[in-house]
Formats: sequence, structure tokens, C-alpha cells
Amino acid sequence: MATTINSDGLLLRFGRDQGVRGAKAGVTTSTTKMNELVLTVDLEGAARTIYSTDRNNDGTADGFSGLDTPIPANARIISQNAIQLEAPAGGTSFEVGTYLEDGTVDDADGIRIAAGTNGVQVGTQLTAKRFVGVKTTGAYTAGIYKVIIQYMIP
Repeated sequence: MATTINSDGLLLRFGRDQGVRGAKAGVTTSTTKMNELVLTVDLEGAARTIYSTDRNNDGTADGFSGLDTPIPANARIISQNAIQLEAPAGGTSFEVGTYLEDGTVDDADGIRIAAGTNGVQVGTQLTAKRFVGVKTTGAYTAGIYKVIIQYMIP
């Protein structure tokens, strides 16, 4: 991914990444207090945590930016679902969790643990805004999932 953050804190995209959303979550809303955070994740690559932004401009995505959509503070995570769009190959497992904007882990498997079951954050209320990241185990040669997290804002 050819992205960088300039001295003003703005995310810049170059080459093939110009105009591309990448692994950024988006939110769908309804007339109720229920919201969905939807994230399409490409698992292909070495074992890693999949972030959206290269925060220190070293060529490796290592956190999130103000352009990413977090789950807001005080939101209660209701459910999670991972829909397979492309069959995974290689790799062992992946987990969905919450992170701070700078990439610091809050709970790496808090939403979905490796076995595909709910993590401990499902059914709980977040105390602060959190970004959603995916941690892979093993090297994947293929695999795309759509992760859907339903949450309610009180």
C-alpha cells in the first residue's frame, strides 16, 4: 500500500492506492440506534496485524488514521459475523479485535477469536472509541472476508 501521513497529519495515497479505500471500515446506519461496521479484509500475506495506515512513513501499515471509522465510545457490541468472499489458503487463523488509533492493541481477539466464535467484547460496552483490526496467524496465499460488527449506541 502506498500511503503516508504528511507533517500536517493528513493521509496521502500514491500510485495504485490513489482513490482506493483499502482495509478501511465503514458504517451503515438505520433509523434505530443499531449500527454496523463493515470491513473487507484481504488475508493474503505473512502473519501480521492488518492496519490501514503507515503512521511513521516506513512503508509498513502500523495503525489507523482520522479517515478510519472507529466504533464510538460507549457503544455496546452486539454481534460479529465474518462472511467468506474468497476461500483462504495457507495461514492458520485470524482474529478480529480492537486497537487504539496509534496501532496499540486493546484486545486483539476481543470481537472474534481464531475459532470463529465471539470474543469477550461482544455483549459489552466500550469505554472509549476503538478501531477494528485483524491479526493473522501463518502466511496466507489467498482469502478475503467481509467482517460485520453490529453495535448499539445508547
